[in-house]
Amino acid sequence: MKVINERKVAGNIENDLLSTLIDANDLNGSKASVKFVAESCKTTYFAGHETSSITLKWVLLLLALNPEWQARVRAEITAVCRQHIPDANALRQMKLLTMVIQETMRLYSITPLILRETLQEDIKFGDIWFPGGVELMIPVAALHHDPYIWGPDAGEFNPERFANGASKACKFPYLYMPFGFGPRVCLGLNFAMAELKVILSLMLGKFSFTLSPNYRHSVVYGIVSEPEFGVDLIVRKV
Repeated sequence: MKVINERKVAGNIENDLLSTLIDANDLNGSKASVKFVAESCKTTYFAGHETSSITLKWVLLLLALNPEWQARVRAEITAVCRQHIPDANALRQMKLLTMVIQETMRLYSITPLILRETLQEDIKFGDIWFPGGVELMIPVAALHHDPYIWGPDAGEFNPERFANGASKACKFPYLYMPFGFGPRVCLGLNFAMAELKVILSLMLGKFSFTLSPNYRHSVVYGIVSEPEFGVDLIVRKV
C-alpha cells in the first residue's frame, strides 16, 4: 500500500506493471481500488515466484521417493538435450518430465483453494442460485485427491495417468486445475511449465536425488501448499 501511494504522489511516471495496474483501475482515492492493486501485486509475486519454487521442491521430493521415475526422466533428458541447455524444441519433447510435473501438481496442488466472487446480481449455476457479492471457494486439493475422479490410486504417485495429456487423465478433465480453469486460467501457465522443465532438466542431468533421513513430511495449506520443514535431500553428482 505504501509503494502504491508513493507512486501516486510521485505522479505514476514509471513504465512498469504497477503503473499499468494503477492507470487501468483509475484509483481516484478509492481505498477499495488501492487494495485491488495491492492484491494484484501480491498475486503476481506469489504466482510468478513462490509457485514455481515450491513446485520444484515437491517434484524433487517425489523423484527422490520414486527412483525408477527419476532414472526414466534423466534418460529422457540425456537423449533430448545431449548435454546442452534445452531449447523450445527440446522442451516439447520432454513427455515424461511433463507427466511428472503434472502428477506432482495434482498430488501437491500449489493453490489448495481458488477463490471466486460472484457479481453484484444473483446468478444461477446449474440448479443452484448464488446471491450477488458472495465469495466461493473451490477446494482444488480435495478435488485432486478424490478417488471418484481419479480412480482408486488417487493418493499414489502415478505420472502414467497423464500419458495422453491432462484432458484424459481423470473422469472430468475440468477438475484438474493446478492453474485454475476457464477464462480465468493462470496467464503464466505455459511460462511456468517451461521454467520448471528447464530448471529440472539442468538439475537432473547433473545430479541424483535421494531422500535424507532428516526429512519430516508435513504439508501446510496456506496461500500455497508448501513443506512445513522444507525438503531435505541427499544430492550426488551423476
